Amino acid sequence: MATTTVGMPDPAPEPQAAVNSFARIVGVILSPSKAFADIVKRPAWLVAMIVMILISLGLSITLAQRADWVQVSKDQIAKSKFASRQFDQMTEQQKAQAFEQTAHRSKIIREVRGVIGWPLLLLFVSAIYFGAFKLLGGIRTNFATAFAVCTFAHLPVAIRELLAIPVNLLRDPSLIDPENFLASNPAAVIGDVSGWSAVPLTALDIFSLWSLALVAIGFSAADPKKVPLGKSFGIAFSVWGSIMLFFTMVAWVLS
Repeated sequence: MATTTVGMPDPAPEPQAAVNSFARIVGVILSPSKAFADIVKRPAWLVAMIVMILISLGLSITLAQRADWVQVSKDQIAKSKFASRQFDQMTEQQKAQAFEQTAHRSKIIREVRGVIGWPLLLLFVSAIYFGAFKLLGGIRTNFATAFAVCTFAHLPVAIRELLAIPVNLLRDPSLIDPENFLASNPAAVIGDVSGWSAVPLTALDIFSLWSLALVAIGFSAADPKKVPLGKSFGIAFSVWGSIMLFFTMVAWVLS
């Protein structure tokens, strides 16, 4: 009598171990394509956000304590034609009081930015990129994934802030610029840049451009068929250029 052998079913593939958030942070820096492939599958961003907020808060406290905010206030007012005209009508005592008040207010704003700056900025940026990739690329993803991509993509900017902490602790307080706290863009290198020209020069920051490249890689990973890497780079740089042009025009009108 013939015997039939019943084949055993193939064993189910073992699920891949989940990559923890800190490994993702390292992965985005060292191997972004692989890291974003995991991020779009599980768009958890909380740990990365907490790390970025802590770094930003550390920088804000450093700048608040180290910068010469009275001189910063004087420089800001000198660059604004409207504010300069108002100050020209004041007495020396009124000017001194105004500088002190502006300096105190600027320090508080800097410290508050350290806490709420990243969440607000990433909500704004994520909404813009999500809309642009939906409209121009037809990407098939949701806002939660877009927010996670943008959060991890901006880690290079957090690295810039982290590097700026020891730099500004060692720098002469009179040389600290709270807006250009690290010489990573043309505006910081040139120094005395004012008016609308400061906007594009500041935007050409090596860490910001690194983040922009990661945005393109991340959105491509979310839907590679609809948004291949080349197309993703085109959309990301178009959005970045449009934003830079808008703020340059605003600065030109107000200058």
